[in-house]
Amino acid sequence: MRSTALASCLLAACALTTVACSPVAPILPSVQHPDAALDEPSPDVSKIPPSPQRPLTGSLFVRTIAEEDEAGRERAILREISRGNLPDALRHLARVEFQATAQSGATHTVTLWAMPDYLAIGSDADHLRMPMSPVTAQIIADTFGFLLPTAKIVDTLYAHAATRLTPRPLAPSARMVHPDEFAHHDRLIEEQLGAVPRDQLLAGHKKDVVLSNKLSQRPHRVAIYGWHEQDSHPIQPLSTLHGDWYSDYSHGIRLISAQMLLDGKPMQVADALTDPELAPLLSDEGPLLSTRYRTQEGVGKLKWWPKPEVPETPTSVAIR
Repeated sequence: MRSTALASCLLAACALTTVACSPVAPILPSVQHPDAALDEPSPDVSKIPPSPQRPLTGSLFVRTIAEEDEAGRERAILREISRGNLPDALRHLARVEFQATAQSGATHTVTLWAMPDYLAIGSDADHLRMPMSPVTAQIIADTFGFLLPTAKIVDTLYAHAATRLTPRPLAPSARMVHPDEFAHHDRLIEEQLGAVPRDQLLAGHKKDVVLSNKLSQRPHRVAIYGWHEQDSHPIQPLSTLHGDWYSDYSHGIRLISAQMLLDGKPMQVADALTDPELAPLLSDEGPLLSTRYRTQEGVGKLKWWPKPEVPETPTSVAIR
């Protein structure tokens, strides 16, 4: 069964490099707004702890998790990020203002704030963009007071990114779920970035873990989307193929502020996402049935890495 499941996974990964996907839906032009209004509310980042005095660097962290099992790795990721061990650049949210159409056809000006890059462990100078299960990602989002994006928000961020990177897929293999491949892929991203400032909005270098109504019909799954090419086509269409225990080098976690502006007035992103009239501003699936992943039961499998010594036993494990 494991060899069949692994073959399925690798076949899907291979297909991602060749399948032509539908283009990103048109996004209305961004509003020219060089300076935010002086009385505009700022997004709340107060729940993100300050950097610890002696944080693990990204290069050291990847070595510390090399021998961890699946659950141990997720616990280590959760521990480091929850204590504030992330690059300072991620604390400076990117402001994205655009126009979008509601269900009734009314056009609104929407302002979102997003982390400029994917969640990483370490400092600005030495960090690792860290794939993780959606359960771990949701616990972090809850702790910080943020949300995960929808596929439409991912498209919007890509359209407004200051720097758009070219996807760099690695050859599919059993190693794609292990830390050495995470580090390998991160080095390719850093080579592309060069001297680009890390506090500006970056996109195109990872698939996003997203919210989707498909998850309500497929419990213990992860929804992934994105990895846009330069012509704005996403390599990865919206998919719930993988279980919520799965993550590989290509996955990224982009957190979105829970606050937004609608025509200059503050509101909660979750309220817009669940409102029949306003949901189309941020979602192509209509109102969301849930604005977060379930975390109560933990992930759906404890042992899943593609290696012979790990039994394929369905279970449920909470990440603490």
